[in-house]
Amino acid sequence: MVEIKSNYFNDILKAHEKIIFHLINRLGIRDPDKEFYQEGVIAMWRAVETYDETRGKFSSYAYFLIEKALLSLIRQRNRQSEKDNLYLDNLSNYDRQVSSALELEFDPYLLERIKRVLTDNQMKWFTLYVLEDLPVKEIAMKEDVTEDAVKNWGRRAKPKLRVLLKSDQDELQLN
Repeated sequence: MVEIKSNYFNDILKAHEKIIFHLINRLGIRDPDKEFYQEGVIAMWRAVETYDETRGKFSSYAYFLIEKALLSLIRQRNRQSEKDNLYLDNLSNYDRQVSSALELEFDPYLLERIKRVLTDNQMKWFTLYVLEDLPVKEIAMKEDVTEDAVKNWGRRAKPKLRVLLKSDQDELQLN
């Protein structure tokens, strides 16, 4: 029974394989590893399994399922690519902050404590304005915000830093 079904599917695949190639070409997919082709074959198998003769032509149904499968795979790849890029951006920002701190011989433990206290934008202000000594105008251009926004980050970060440094001083006096 399985062999008959397999032969039946192979015959259908041979007859309708052009649909897969057509969609890969129409969607502008480069498929050197034949992953999209394989996804098309799997969708063709699903079409054979779920086809209902009363609802229309098989080729139209197969075309629809294959196109849907290929678009889903493209979306999945795009989402994964976005996640990878976001991860790499965050990693490079962290590396930049750590390398800035190390270049200035800034205490990495203190830097970690500062990161826990400040918001992301306040940390940008601290890194770029305090550690890298960039002017407010340049930071605003780099972060695509107004100069007032950068100044506000600094205004809100300074009291937090004072409290943190005060607690360090108090701790040193106790020891």
